[in-house]
Order: sequence, then structure tokens, then C-alpha cells
Amino acid sequence: MEELRERRRRRLWLVGACTVVAAIVVAIAIGVSQSDSGPTAESLAKDTASTNALLDGIPQRGTSLGNPAAPVTLTEFADLQCPFCRQYSRDSFPALVRDYVRTGKVRMEFRALHFIGADSIVAARAAGAAGLQNRLWQFVDLFYKNQKDENSGYVRASFLRQIGAAAGVDVARLERDATSQAVQQQLAAANGEADRAGIRSTPSFLVTKAGQQPVRLKSPSLGDLRAKLDAALGT
Repeated sequence: MEELRERRRRRLWLVGACTVVAAIVVAIAIGVSQSDSGPTAESLAKDTASTNALLDGIPQRGTSLGNPAAPVTLTEFADLQCPFCRQYSRDSFPALVRDYVRTGKVRMEFRALHFIGADSIVAARAAGAAGLQNRLWQFVDLFYKNQKDENSGYVRASFLRQIGAAAGVDVARLERDATSQAVQQQLAAANGEADRAGIRSTPSFLVTKAGQQPVRLKSPSLGDLRAKLDAALGT
């Protein structure tokens, strides 16, 4: 796994170049409907029920999940195509939400990066657009549950519409907002934050408490994340 993680370490694209490429790719991938073997209605319904059970009732605004006044913030830097991010979402995220976010101790922030390829840009923009409807976390969780092989071309209009509808967003608005200036600025800000923190792989995490320096963590394991959060909380 470490060898795969090392191969995935790539420099972040320059913000200016990303903006140009993203505008072209998104216009093609989201604006034009293509055939896609997306999730079945039955499997997506099951995934949606699981996601809603986990997240319903938790405050959500933009890229943020949880109590705005929580004493500790966990920032996740992720590429929606990244299989290790999917593993974290499956193995660690639910317990963190139940034990730290739902209890008001930790607020989560999501930073969408795009190390892997053009599909990563399209996915990141769709997630950002879902965030403008305060449904980013549902969208991301459902995307991970239905993630396919990297750069296989599955991140198409029909797939994103399925995930968006299941996440409870206005799909037509999501498609419009994906190419908006607001989402473009959001992704540029995420790239800048990752650059300043020296983040070169996904998933990576920052644990932040007011008045203290952020603690960087690359391990997505539940044990390591719990240890860092508990230390920040003083428990």
C-alpha cells in the first residue's frame, strides 16, 4: 500500500492551469450526457439510506460538517478518485462522525484536490457545487461508496446526476454551479491551503485547535485519527 501511496504523490497543479483545464473538462463532462454504467437503483437506495442515517441532523454549511463552535477542527484533503480516500470514508469516517462530530466535539472540513486526473477535477467541482446547497458531505460519501477505477471515464454527467439526486441536491443547479466562479475559487483556495501545509498525497488531514499550530496527519487509520483528536481535545 505504501508503494501505491508513494506513486500517488504528485505535485499539485498550478492554480491557473487547473482553472483552464477544469473549465474545459467540466463543460464537456457535465454539460454533455453520455452513457454510463452507474450504480443500480437498488444499490444506490441502500447507500443513500446508510449515508442519511450517518449524517442527518448534523449541522452542515458549505464544506463544513458539525458544530461551528466545536473546539477542534479536522480538515480532510481528498481526491474523490483516490481509493485510499474511499478506504478512509468506509473504515474511519463513520466512527469519527458518530463519536466526535455528532457529539459536538469536532467540526470537519473538506478540501477537494485533484492529483489523479481530469475526472478528479470534474468530481471536485461537482462536490463543491453540492456544498453550495449544503449537501457536500452526502455527495462525497455517496461518491466514495460508488467510486470506480481511476481515470476510467466514469465521472460523467449521468453518474454525477445519480449521485447528486441521491444526495438530495437540485441536480440542474449542481450542473450550473459546477462551472461557477464560487466553486472555482473554492478549489483554488483548497489548493493553496494544501500547498502551504506541504500536502502532496491524499487523504491527508490537519487537526486544529484554536491557539495551537495545526497537526498534520497522513494516516487515515481510525486509531491514529482518534489519538490526534483526543490529544487536541485533552481527553
